[in-house]
Amino acid sequence: MLTAYFKHPFTLRKLRSGPAGPYLDDFASHLAEAGYSRDKVRAYLRGTGRLSAWAAQADLTVDHLDSRVLVPFGRYLDSQGRLRCRRREYSPTFLGARHFVDFLEARGLVATPAAAIEPALVSEFCHWMRSQRGVTETTLNGYRPALRRLLVALGDHPEQYTAKQLRGFVLGRAGAHKTSQVKTIVTVLRMFLRFLITQGRCPPELLVAIPNIAGWRRASLPSYLGPEEVERVIGTCDPASAMGARDRAVLSLLARLGLRAGDVAALQLHDIDWERGLFQVAGKNRRQTVLPLPQDVGEALLHYVANHRPSVATSHVFITAVAPFVPFSRWMVSTITARALRLAQIDAPSCGAHLLRHSAATAMLRQGTSLEAIGAVLRHASIETTHIYTKVDTDLLEQVVVPWLEVESC
Repeated sequence: MLTAYFKHPFTLRKLRSGPAGPYLDDFASHLAEAGYSRDKVRAYLRGTGRLSAWAAQADLTVDHLDSRVLVPFGRYLDSQGRLRCRRREYSPTFLGARHFVDFLEARGLVATPAAAIEPALVSEFCHWMRSQRGVTETTLNGYRPALRRLLVALGDHPEQYTAKQLRGFVLGRAGAHKTSQVKTIVTVLRMFLRFLITQGRCPPELLVAIPNIAGWRRASLPSYLGPEEVERVIGTCDPASAMGARDRAVLSLLARLGLRAGDVAALQLHDIDWERGLFQVAGKNRRQTVLPLPQDVGEALLHYVANHRPSVATSHVFITAVAPFVPFSRWMVSTITARALRLAQIDAPSCGAHLLRHSAATAMLRQGTSLEAIGAVLRHASIETTHIYTKVDTDLLEQVVVPWLEVESC
């Protein structure tokens, strides 16, 4: 495979001479299968060759080529002063080395550094949450940062935790984070303490030591866009290009049906029933729900899948537009939303995918859709969650508001 990219015997001999040499043919095939262009594959192979030559001079074997080797190799590149990019992370030489290291680690040819191993307490807690509470990996990924900060602040010996320490941990973050973020920390901490109590690793009374954070539901209006602004956002996508066709389908699902970013990222080809105009989606509760596929959304999806979706071995609908071709993640969906808002020159209070979810719910309400129907489309577990949208019709609220005594009516 290497000879498909380099013909000169000297270049081939030089590339094969270092510790990475025996693996370059498979690495070249891996890059080609990932969808990289011929020029990119050549550049990344040259970068890997440079890593291999440096490793040979340092008496390193292939066993040493894990992610930890990238730090000294990066310093070596900086000392040479021949990188064309301002940041080494963007240079083809360094990117080639990094992709090669990832290739070795993914195939088990080198050991993954021990630093990446999760703390034992966090792993035990996550196992307990899966088996006893049935939570999803998405929820656990949201819990992990707060747990790591807790262990850094208080240590990994919960038998020694005190009420004063726990309260101090929460209150110390109350002044530096939004109310919603601190509430999340409190939720995580209480759940973690319940786990510790069931394991007999801390006294039950510590649970009541966690302070409540003041914050009232429906104290503010949900952020949303008007119908004209939504059309401007969707209109920023050029359906003639691969990226524009994909982004238009993504934004249509968010704006017309109020899907969450995770719903869009997880959508599979077999979830769509093209003949009946339906598709199924699993929300946070992992329960499959069948929703109608509006005509414009279905056309945007079909145009992307039929004409611009990369041909890769995955059933995910949305794939990155440039190599490596991998399925979408939640943050990619929000990134698309933020970019479209910027191109539409809309200064919104928030720029995530949830803004379009709120916009879809608001549009349905103003069209006379009942709260029960809106809750069904948004897949809310409780109608109480849907009630937040009863405040967005400010014109109707002005008709029923009662003036304050001794103050002239507006």
